[in-house]
Amino acid sequence: MADYPEQLQTPISQIGRNFVSSLATSLGQTRSGGGAFVTSAQTPFGNGTKKLLSPDKKKLEKRREWLYSELKDRGETMNFNRLLRNLGLPPVDEPFKENAPKLFQSLAECAPFLDKNKMAQTFNLMHDEAMRHNECSRKAARHNQLVPELVYEVAEYQAKEIPGSGGHKMDVVFFYAHQSMNINNVHIIVEAKLAGVGDPMDEKTFAQIADYQYCLWKKQRTRAFVPVFLVHGSQLDLVVFTRGRWYRMGLGPICHERQAMCTQDIKKVRLTMARLYYLITLPPESFGHICDVSQGQQYLRFAEIAGEDSIVAAVMSSREPSADSVNITGYVERFVHPQGRLAHVFKTAFRMQKAILKLSWTPVDRTPEGAIYEVLESADVEGIPKVFGRGLLKEDAFGFRLEYLILEDCGKQVGDFVTSGNQGKLGSDELYSIVKDVVGQTLRCLAQARVKANILHRDISMGNIMVSCDGAVKIIDWGYAKVIDDASFDASDEATRDRRVLLDTIAKRWKYDSAKVLQNEDDHDPLTGTPLYMSIPVLAGAKKRGLADDVESLFYVILHVLTKLQTTRNSAACGFDYHDNKTQVMVRAGCLALEKHFLHFFGISSCSDDLRRLLCDLRKFLFVNSDGCIASGLVIDPDTPRGAVDLLQPYVDANTMRLLLRKGEAALTPVKSAVQVRSIEPLDPPASGPLVNNLSRKRAKSTELTESSSEKSEEDPFGTVSKRPKN
Repeated sequence: MADYPEQLQTPISQIGRNFVSSLATSLGQTRSGGGAFVTSAQTPFGNGTKKLLSPDKKKLEKRREWLYSELKDRGETMNFNRLLRNLGLPPVDEPFKENAPKLFQSLAECAPFLDKNKMAQTFNLMHDEAMRHNECSRKAARHNQLVPELVYEVAEYQAKEIPGSGGHKMDVVFFYAHQSMNINNVHIIVEAKLAGVGDPMDEKTFAQIADYQYCLWKKQRTRAFVPVFLVHGSQLDLVVFTRGRWYRMGLGPICHERQAMCTQDIKKVRLTMARLYYLITLPPESFGHICDVSQGQQYLRFAEIAGEDSIVAAVMSSREPSADSVNITGYVERFVHPQGRLAHVFKTAFRMQKAILKLSWTPVDRTPEGAIYEVLESADVEGIPKVFGRGLLKEDAFGFRLEYLILEDCGKQVGDFVTSGNQGKLGSDELYSIVKDVVGQTLRCLAQARVKANILHRDISMGNIMVSCDGAVKIIDWGYAKVIDDASFDASDEATRDRRVLLDTIAKRWKYDSAKVLQNEDDHDPLTGTPLYMSIPVLAGAKKRGLADDVESLFYVILHVLTKLQTTRNSAACGFDYHDNKTQVMVRAGCLALEKHFLHFFGISSCSDDLRRLLCDLRKFLFVNSDGCIASGLVIDPDTPRGAVDLLQPYVDANTMRLLLRKGEAALTPVKSAVQVRSIEPLDPPASGPLVNNLSRKRAKSTELTESSSEKSEEDPFGTVSKRPKN
């Protein structure tokens, strides 16, 4: 073995101990007494399948099949240098870069051979070498560290499930040090296979690691991406799962393929070990999370980054509360998709007020929800929640942004509010009053949003209409809303200019391309919303939308709420039996064509006369015009005029009625953004203006972040040269 200068001995002991432990367990070994390593009785190698305690195998296989189908075509291969740049990882420390060849030489020489019969013997040699360096370390403790310490603890879980994971048994897990070993404190997962895994990965292997990362996305709400190390044959790969795509990087050989190893073989293993150690010593806020979670965070605090003419913010975690922090222990369980949009919602408090914290991953070519709230606020739209805080935490992480919103707690979902205390009381005047208020206040908010702010919600559902204990209705979850850049609503060129300046100003603050986002939102018109409450034109694939689509969604929400109040199930009810869009649209059109019996087919057997009149008026407004019932006609022509706006008069306030009568026909008609027929030219903002002054902006020089598109060879941080692969 090589002799090391005294100043290199201190870090070597730490490296030796941790690499021996992590590498040995990664390859299916367990530590035994006397410092020896023996082959585990249960190993990820071989032909056997690991037994899971829970969930049952059938459910597990079904979930993994689903994950494989969702993610298989969203992968890309990249090299180590692109990894450093694209993940925004900190540069390798110069002392570590300079001394890595010496530090890992000994370990590379005694790395295991690709021979199961000799693995245990090789691990014994590695363990003995680590113990020798450990003794040298204690004697040389006065010297400075040349490499960072490993701040994680390594454990093997191939024979038992990780607490809180729902039955997962992962080969090796890196936990945050000094924290309980459960799924909430898992930092990195290691999966090991004796045979090599090709490119593309086989279905079984990919589905397995995809299942592991999916578990972390669900359980760890501060995740920015999920890293998984894959040891296969002699090779070590890193697979990184982001909200947009997953990436596979070959780090190199971690063990030798032959006993007669040459100098080049040792160099390759040494380089892999240096890369591996660099990655596993990165702090969690640099490698996988948006903040430091190593101490077990319970509170998050957000702060705007000084000097930015934008909404960019930073997040810090702590175990103790502060004046502006929010508690994140009150998580609201929601469905989590393995990739794409993701919203984590927490019931919390902010400055002594009940609040909701929302962490949202959205595509960078879609409108940020915080920007939508700014437009709504600038137009003084009623019926939206107060915003206590907002900002961008990640501007562009592989095509997705991360934003936070701190909103007022608006009460209960409309379904929970109406059904509480009203079970079986469909004839009560109180129920009619509640439903009438919900309809009136929701229509007021949607109409103001469309007419005053040119915004469509596009996702009115049971969960997005909230009612407080005093009956105030608030419309939430504007993340799928669409800003319509339509000048026809403005009475003068000055008003048009003010609105354009407002949209451009907000786009700059939130760092998105206004024209591109407007176009993309138009393209998503047929795809956006909750299928159970989508309007007939949207279900039929209409390529443009109007206020009438949101009102129709409200109509279905009210029907669904009343259905839940029924004491008996109507066997003929089919209005809410969703199968697919095509089936749903034809069933809905058929049910709504029956003027006297449509309530029966939506599961409502009886209700008060006032409530029946309200529902019939909504139906007439949405599906009956001078030509008769247009429910089926909307399938073919989404531009078919709806009914008379006067039908809504008994249920809305005078101001809302005047708004609908003045702008109703134009607001209700489906429309695409005007950006499709005219380009948006950048405008210099005026010194002042009624819309611009509603925004609190900081004046500072902003820095544009760009990414090099050079295709030349790049310098490896550990001294080798690697070419960027073609994608």
